[in-house]
Amino acid sequence: MKWRRRPNPLPIDWKPRFGFEVAVLSSNLAAAQEVLEKLLEEEPADLEIPAQDGVVAAEQPLVVETETHPKVKVWNGNNDRIAQFLTAAMQENEIPIHLENPGEETRIFVSAANEKRAREIVREVVEGEPPE
Repeated sequence: MKWRRRPNPLPIDWKPRFGFEVAVLSSNLAAAQEVLEKLLEEEPADLEIPAQDGVVAAEQPLVVETETHPKVKVWNGNNDRIAQFLTAAMQENEIPIHLENPGEETRIFVSAANEKRAREIVREVVEGEPPE
């Protein structure tokens, strides 16, 4: 059996690229060069995003006591797969949780500061709804 090299379906060199590459028909080359020269003579636009002073954070600041002993129940149930998924989702979103397993039921608690975000995650997971 003789091996033949297949053409690469994505012939992209894996190296950093900067700028743009534009192709034009040879009949439009002169006009394209004029446009390019005008663009190169212009000053670069200021693309900096201005700082927003005075913007108040919508979330409450985290408090050490409420983070170490979360008291707001955001979910309870006996489905271990959902409990595991919610636990992983809360960790992914850096939301500290407290788990309780009385009997066969699992309860997930968060702090009041994280309640809104945690309830949104629970809604997305349990109801299969995209974020609002």
